[in-house]
Amino acid sequence: MGFWSKLGSVIIKVILGVGAIALMVMMAIVVGNSLGRALFRTPIFGTIEIAGLAGVVVVAVAIGFAEREHIHIVVDVLANRFTPHIRAMADVFTLFLSLGAVAFLLWAIFSDALNSLTLRESTLTTGVLTAPFKFTWAIGVVILCLFLLKHLVEAIRKVRKR
Repeated sequence: MGFWSKLGSVIIKVILGVGAIALMVMMAIVVGNSLGRALFRTPIFGTIEIAGLAGVVVVAVAIGFAEREHIHIVVDVLANRFTPHIRAMADVFTLFLSLGAVAFLLWAIFSDALNSLTLRESTLTTGVLTAPFKFTWAIGVVILCLFLLKHLVEAIRKVRKR
């Protein structure tokens, strides 16, 4: 296993751990809120905001992992009709388009995160700063970009071999 593969595995393990913690926080706050409403007639303050912010972390982790594992949706009905060479060329084209779109998304997210940091933007109910969560989202998109780039290089190599 090469250095970059090992590094990718370590990064994925770390972010999956962070995502698992965020998912447990999300679950605990929703269950606690439901029990608080049912048993004590008092909800937990800021449940929706806390669950939403934890959801940002979960999704930021999931998008990079999904690309790494190739567990995204492919329209096999159409793709299976292509010859292997045409399918490989279509993979290069779609990965290139995806990388461009995600890079543009990364620019917009990072710009918004910097703006949020400058303005010290916070949530309405709990007053939690939103910038760290926007930067977390940006990190997830960077990881997605890196795996898209890796898969694009692999797809180009596959097309060149044929």
